[in-house]
Amino acid sequence: MSIGIRTPVIVLTGYTDFEFSIRSMSMGISDYILKDDLNSFSLYKSIIYNIERYKTLATLEESKKRYSDLFHLSPIPMWVYDLETLAFLDVNEAAVRHYGFTQDEFKAMTIRDIRPIEHSPSVEHTDNDVKDALVKASHVYFRHKKKNGDVIIVEIKGNVIDYKGIKAEVVLAVDVTDNFVYINAIENQNQKLREISWIQSHVVRAPIARLMGLSELISEKDNSPDQVQTLLEHVVDSANELDVIIKDITLKAYEANQKIRSDLDVSKFKDLIQ
Repeated sequence: MSIGIRTPVIVLTGYTDFEFSIRSMSMGISDYILKDDLNSFSLYKSIIYNIERYKTLATLEESKKRYSDLFHLSPIPMWVYDLETLAFLDVNEAAVRHYGFTQDEFKAMTIRDIRPIEHSPSVEHTDNDVKDALVKASHVYFRHKKKNGDVIIVEIKGNVIDYKGIKAEVVLAVDVTDNFVYINAIENQNQKLREISWIQSHVVRAPIARLMGLSELISEKDNSPDQVQTLLEHVVDSANELDVIIKDITLKAYEANQKIRSDLDVSKFKDLIQ
């Protein structure tokens, strides 16, 4: 068991075996002083040096833990992957929860494995570009596949880092599927409303104009019964035509107010989503 984890330990000994001193240092000893070399100055220097060294190491450990917590405790899915092999090197708990894969499953996969099969070529193209970049700050949309098969749209932000001697990228993935569904629903609603507006301004006016004209003709006093009958038949035809148009408008208005979520159509965003 290692010693001197919390407190710097200085060994004062008359034992001059070099390998023993190295082994002692590897166990956590801060310094190893031979009695023959001991004097007040060397002891003072060793004590001060090792206290300050411990403070520095403690600060580094605290900083390391703080940044590790920022990664692992982030509520947003994050991971680190190897830019050469595309293998996952580390993932946080949010990614595990959101995608459904365990830590071990993630680490046995590459980023290709969370991409729908039909989008694999774009993964190759994108990551080949990344491999050639010394510094990369990505901000792009991708389709990802969860363990249960659900396909989601994520906004990716990432930066190239050195991870334990490996050139890697740390990635933050924000699920924006609902945003795209909402935008798509609004776009569909707007399209329906434009159609309704066009119908109201063009199609409805024709039978209304005919009805207005027919009403004026019917009101003329010199019309024969047969003429009135013919005019009334035209009125009925125009009224039926107007009824069909109004029903069509009502149907389109109803469809425009429904939530369009069953079929995600993101064709308008094909230049954004990889």
